[in-house]
Amino acid sequence: MDDSDIKRLGEILITAEEEEWLNTPDEHDQTETSTHQSYVTILKEGDIRSRMKEEIQRVSNTYSISEDDATLLLAHFRWDDIELHKKWSDNAKSVRESVGIFELERPLDLPSDDKNFCCGICFKLLSLERSASVSCGHRVCKFCWRSHINKSINKIADVDWYGTLKCPYDICRASVGGDMIEKFACEEDKTKYYRYLFRSYVEGSKVIKCCPAKGRSCDVHLTPGSGNFDVLCLCLLSFCWNCSKDVHSPMDCESAAKWLRMNSSDYQDPNWVRQNTVPCPRCNLRIRENQDCSLKMRCFPPCNYDFCWRCRGQWTEHGLDLYTCTHDEVSYEETVFGNMAEYAAGRYKDCHEKWMSNESLMQKAKAKLQQLHTDVIPDLSNKQLATVHQLEFVAEAWSQIMECRRVLKWTYAYEYYLGEDQVEKQDFLKLKQDNAEIPLEKLHYHAENQLNMLLDSDGPSENFNKFRSDLTDSTRITRNHYELLLRDLEDGLSNVVGASTSQRAHNEDDASGSSSIHDD
Repeated sequence: MDDSDIKRLGEILITAEEEEWLNTPDEHDQTETSTHQSYVTILKEGDIRSRMKEEIQRVSNTYSISEDDATLLLAHFRWDDIELHKKWSDNAKSVRESVGIFELERPLDLPSDDKNFCCGICFKLLSLERSASVSCGHRVCKFCWRSHINKSINKIADVDWYGTLKCPYDICRASVGGDMIEKFACEEDKTKYYRYLFRSYVEGSKVIKCCPAKGRSCDVHLTPGSGNFDVLCLCLLSFCWNCSKDVHSPMDCESAAKWLRMNSSDYQDPNWVRQNTVPCPRCNLRIRENQDCSLKMRCFPPCNYDFCWRCRGQWTEHGLDLYTCTHDEVSYEETVFGNMAEYAAGRYKDCHEKWMSNESLMQKAKAKLQQLHTDVIPDLSNKQLATVHQLEFVAEAWSQIMECRRVLKWTYAYEYYLGEDQVEKQDFLKLKQDNAEIPLEKLHYHAENQLNMLLDSDGPSENFNKFRSDLTDSTRITRNHYELLLRDLEDGLSNVVGASTSQRAHNEDDASGSSSIHDD
């Protein structure tokens, strides 16, 4: 395979402008991740805590309040400082009281003398120095504070953790801040408290999410307005910003979730398909029965046709009752669609097999990428007298291979959901899938075979510089090609008409010398 294999793609799939894009050096090398991750920043937990502390300090300075009170305010407003500022500007006193931060001229239970007080929880008479109170002024002994804080922290079960940390008095709404936690909580409870605080900050943020990997130690910051939702974490887990599931572009979250549910069902069995799905009367996509057993069905976009599961009639003729149909039930045997279940199952099986094949290859690339950092790159560094940093281009190549396999995997789910009347788009997509393998195979050849030759050498090789140049160029070309593929798919293959017409004309010159299942 040579460069002509790549160049010939322009004859049938890309315009001159797009061809220039494929071969133009990009600026993605300056970002922390590849193209579809170029607008995110991977942050360690310490980085997130620093940002949280800065936000607390900013609110504290703005409203001239303590950092503990600022923390309570921010947590109450889900760390939405804009909403906090709006409410505070309208009525600061009302905001304080709703959060449980009171301003009293004198404590509610002022002791009768300067030395003793009666604890309002255990009712023991103790020295005043053994007491403490929050903004309400209720005096409670240190022992009761420790017990109360321990019980409160250990029954926290959701993000509204601040709502459970109140004054020990039953009728009091005063909140307990971090200063009291520092004074009276044990180390284990302090750790839990600050963990809940950290979690509330991350979950309340619109631009920060936790990496969903088990045992994760990273969080992700999304640049507002980037329009980018694919994330590759430092742990090599790629996930969707919107749904926190595995990256599924070019499919939207809802469609991807339906595809994955199909993969765990019996969609390859024609009998199961016939018994559990019905065809859309408008586009023939087969749709699975609603989980809530209602009769109203909605077809997959862009069709979006609403119809009745029982009679296949348009839903607007059925009124508002979701569970009753007065029309005659349509039997599968009485329609032309009943005989198409076998074909539908076969089409799903074909797409699913290709999906699984690319999934397997993606996992192999991921394993290779992990091996690179632990074994291969250090070994290559010793033999070629290059630093580990200078060999990052090898890891970038394998990261791109992994991403390409992921994209190809999802193109087969995308293909499955194309309606049977979209023949041109189906043919065009298959052509793009076949052509997408060309630069990927060349990249894999450089990243695998040529790398092994260098690893088998006894010392520095004169071919190292050529290997670096070839692999870097191949990575760039492949990345740009797959960006173009994703862009076309996310645009709904809108350029299919011109491309298909051109290809048919090309085939004619050379010659002179469907049904689907949908899980709703």
